[in-house]
Amino acid sequence: MTIQPVELPETIIIGVLALQGAFVEHMHYLQRLRPQGHTIKAIPIRTLTELQQCQALVIPGGESTVISSIASHTPGLLEALIDFAQDPQRAVWGTCAGMILMADENGIGGGKKKPVKGWQGLGGLKVWRNLFGGQLESFEAQLSIPALSNPSQPFNAIFIRAPAVHSLSPELKDKVEVIAQLPEESCPHLPPSDSPLGEPNPEDLSKIWLKKGKKMVTSFHPELSGDVRIHEFFVEKCVLGR
Repeated sequence: MTIQPVELPETIIIGVLALQGAFVEHMHYLQRLRPQGHTIKAIPIRTLTELQQCQALVIPGGESTVISSIASHTPGLLEALIDFAQDPQRAVWGTCAGMILMADENGIGGGKKKPVKGWQGLGGLKVWRNLFGGQLESFEAQLSIPALSNPSQPFNAIFIRAPAVHSLSPELKDKVEVIAQLPEESCPHLPPSDSPLGEPNPEDLSKIWLKKGKKMVTSFHPELSGDVRIHEFFVEKCVLGR
């Protein structure tokens, strides 16, 4: 199916889900951008009315279970977020916990907390929570990413209790773009194969930045890097589609 472009206003409102987690940093980064022909206005999203103002959405890092729980107790918000995440016309980016929420509802493994309501933004994505380890195993990786502006400058990717891709469905693999991967020596150990998610795919563990149409997920925290280029990519490629 061909997705027809949507005419965007001169001022583009990008919502950052502000229920919990690192949402303020995302807002600061987005406000620094000056895309040609448009102005970016970043607003915090805590209610259905605020979400309805937005042309695009960022789901930040934090605690996926907490974010999902708070959304479910806010009138109309969870249902609207699910619709927003699944609408192919809407640009949505999930980072870390946001990546977990963009996975299939029955495609989230790991952790001892109650199951998360998946918002299925990509469709066919399975994710394993905290596969890179706990807080003490947080790390940084200098990555060369050809898709970014000024690609000769490495991007400092910060991983904090980061999820990893468990596996991609065959249908998603045909449609998704892998924008960045970790070197093999930095990849986490395989999650257990006897989990309800089934057999993990070792080749998918290294995939830390995926894009499908207007949807995007990163397992790391670009909003903590001091580098706005991934936010710039999201606005140019996912929001503006150019």
